[in-house]
Amino acid sequence: MTVFSRSTRFKGFAPLIAAAIVVLLSVHLKADEIPIRTVRGLKYVSFHNLTERLGLQKNFDVLTQKCKVYHERHLAVFNVNLSVFIIDGELYRSDYAVIRDRGEVLIPLEAVRTILGSFYRNTVMNEQGDSITVDKGDAVTDNIINKGDKDVRQYTVPGEDKIGFIVIDPGHGGKDPGAIGKGGIHEKKITLDVGRILAEKLTGRIKDVKIILTRKGDSFIPLSRRTELANSRLKKKVNGIFLSIHVNASLSRKITGYETYFLSQNPTNEDARNTAALENNVIILEEKADSDKSHGDIDYIEAMMLTTQIQKESALLAESIQNGIGNMVKESKSRGVKKADFFVLRGVLMPASLVEIGYITNTRESALLLKRSYQAQVAEGIARGVANFIQRYNRIIRDTQKNP
Repeated sequence: MTVFSRSTRFKGFAPLIAAAIVVLLSVHLKADEIPIRTVRGLKYVSFHNLTERLGLQKNFDVLTQKCKVYHERHLAVFNVNLSVFIIDGELYRSDYAVIRDRGEVLIPLEAVRTILGSFYRNTVMNEQGDSITVDKGDAVTDNIINKGDKDVRQYTVPGEDKIGFIVIDPGHGGKDPGAIGKGGIHEKKITLDVGRILAEKLTGRIKDVKIILTRKGDSFIPLSRRTELANSRLKKKVNGIFLSIHVNASLSRKITGYETYFLSQNPTNEDARNTAALENNVIILEEKADSDKSHGDIDYIEAMMLTTQIQKESALLAESIQNGIGNMVKESKSRGVKKADFFVLRGVLMPASLVEIGYITNTRESALLLKRSYQAQVAEGIARGVANFIQRYNRIIRDTQKNP
């Protein structure tokens, strides 16, 4: 009988153990198996499983329900209950939203493909029964989406993302009166009146597009809720428009005119900066939790607020609206299209504009803004501008489809 010492037995098995480790490591690095969760007939992957199995850094904010996935210089940001994702500064849409189920955050299966296709070149993701295997390929080190990848291109904008809804946001409301003019005129009442008229005009003018008001009465709605209402309706092949209606104010009672804004961290001029500061004062009235949720996370704001595509579309929308008002309103002057950092436009993941329809601090103009006939003129101008924008936007989509 041959007797092996402990050291001899280990020495004999060492090559086999080493080989097994190599095999296990190769399987782990090239083909990680991740379970698929099916909820109400839709397929998801657990946020936790995805990041743990692939060794990705992650962050989940319980208050905001915001998720982040990091890989080297890449960043994907998304929210529970939203179908939109920001990946390396690009906007993507899924057929259905991120959800929470039994305490877990679940990501739509197709969105997982998009994220991985952005983080790695030549990613292969195979669905096998109730799980997926992932061959990550090579890391993308230039922090740029691999637009040559078919799976990634499939979800980029504008593509087939037609306008399916318009959110009209009458500024201020409830405990927030907005600017106050001579005789106690409140901005919140004028914006609601114009918003209601605009909703009627758009409903009659634009077919197959749902019109939504953020408020229908004198109620206070935090800025973040207005944004969420709009973003929650986004999904693949469905884009929207966000319009915020406001009335301006100035220390000088001589200043008059209407102007249209799109979001930018670089205001057009000092007047634009002051106008944004005036409208942004509403956050003082918001509860701390809501304020933190909307404005406290700087890197999230930077990731979400400005994608090149959204900014271009928003600038086009603002231009169309300004021209539309100019064709209808002769009693006031155009102050042009401007850009500024309005909190209500931050994080809106669609073409978005804020319209200042006049100055409540000018006696003549405030009197005009109280007249229903003049409100109807302004609303008609905005409606024409929106309709013109949608025509131009749809042409861009058709051209993109013809020349991908």
